[in-house]
Amino acid sequence: MSMFRLYAVVACLLSLALAQPFAVLAQEENLEEAIDAVLEAWNTSASPGAAVAYVDSGEVVFEKAYGLANLEHGITWRTDTVSDLGSVSKQFIGFAFALLAEQGRISLGDDIRTHLPSLPDLGATITIKNLFHHTSGLREIYNTLYMVNRRPGDIIFQEDAQKLVSYQTKLQFQPGSQHLYNNTEYMLLADIIEAVTGEQYHEWMTRNIFEPLGMMDTTIMHRQGQVISRVATSYVREQGEFTQRYDNSTLQGGGGIYSTVEDMTRWIANFSSHQVGTAQTFEILTESGFLNNGESLDYGLGIGVEQRDGVESWSHSGSSAGYRSMLVYLPEQERGYIFMTNTPSLGAPAQTLTQAFLGDVLDTTAEEDEGEEEEEIAEAALPLEDPTLYTGRYLSDELEAFYRVQLDEGILILRHRWLGEFPMEYRGEDEFSFSNRDGSLSFVRDDSNEISGFVFDNGRTIGVEFHRFE
Repeated sequence: MSMFRLYAVVACLLSLALAQPFAVLAQEENLEEAIDAVLEAWNTSASPGAAVAYVDSGEVVFEKAYGLANLEHGITWRTDTVSDLGSVSKQFIGFAFALLAEQGRISLGDDIRTHLPSLPDLGATITIKNLFHHTSGLREIYNTLYMVNRRPGDIIFQEDAQKLVSYQTKLQFQPGSQHLYNNTEYMLLADIIEAVTGEQYHEWMTRNIFEPLGMMDTTIMHRQGQVISRVATSYVREQGEFTQRYDNSTLQGGGGIYSTVEDMTRWIANFSSHQVGTAQTFEILTESGFLNNGESLDYGLGIGVEQRDGVESWSHSGSSAGYRSMLVYLPEQERGYIFMTNTPSLGAPAQTLTQAFLGDVLDTTAEEDEGEEEEEIAEAALPLEDPTLYTGRYLSDELEAFYRVQLDEGILILRHRWLGEFPMEYRGEDEFSFSNRDGSLSFVRDDSNEISGFVFDNGRTIGVEFHRFE
């Protein structure tokens, strides 16, 4: 080869080598512009903020923070700002059980009473898988306690889950027959971790998952008022102004994990690197559950598992107080992102973020089309001949809670001393809905055709029986 030809080859290779970083840089700049546009509402110095990070093949390609972590002191969001993951936490306890199952220390088919023997026998076997797949038939803790005397933001302790189940007298449905999202189940899963390992849940998770992955800013809030360094304050906008929305619970398993987008990139990278766990661990984590009739739930151990147009995705959203989060990962492409914010009041950017990061593989525009449904028109309440048939006081022995049904200027009102008043709207056949809250009442008649009680459905808690005693 002549010297001229050699120089030409070297020059060509050198130009290609130099061009590649510039091409990558241009791609990153275009990505930043796209994400800046999506998160424009968060990118101010006068509102709550957010942080986002994107991982490709185990490498952090993009991470950026926007807006304020604390309005009172003007503290900006950073990529190492700590925020509550909400239900994105559920995949971590799923991963913990996958590790323990792989080690032979537990079986996902175990009866939960094997590990928590103080729980009552409700007439059917509830397995660990039932808890993970939201198919147990147990009461949902939030919706149930909101029927007693608590409001959103009130304290819920970890021990409340077992106490709630201990007073449940029958299942909402047979295990595996229905899917109803439920945080009680995941609180019990945290208790099972403690029973199996002999360690406190937050300590075991830190020692076996967070620290080995280098997630040194990730912690589990296990006591009320716990101080967490660099944590963002959560806000909601009410009457045009931002106000704080407190996270007072010590709920573990279903939530309670505080982390940063920097730490979460390490978690996402582990999906492909298997620094902690093995390929089998992730197979256990992401195997979808099924109902008894064979219907797939598209849900593994605390993480959504979906196939769309031949592309598999793992995902979960999170909500706690004013905190919101979203994680999406494509295992075959080894690409994913994490989004975290300290307010829900600036919008829900998950779909547009997914399109910006992963739209070349995963088309989310179909979701947008599917979401454009006609607005439902509320049905008018039916006339009621004799509303006095339903008035009286009603008690739930299970919850030790009572309500009054009273007639006020021709309108039936469900009243609770601490929770307020709920105008009732007749739907026929002794059934009522409410004009100012979700839920419904179905009144029950005795053998003499007299009203003897009602059954209260409140979101994810259904079939709570109240009997009439006045």
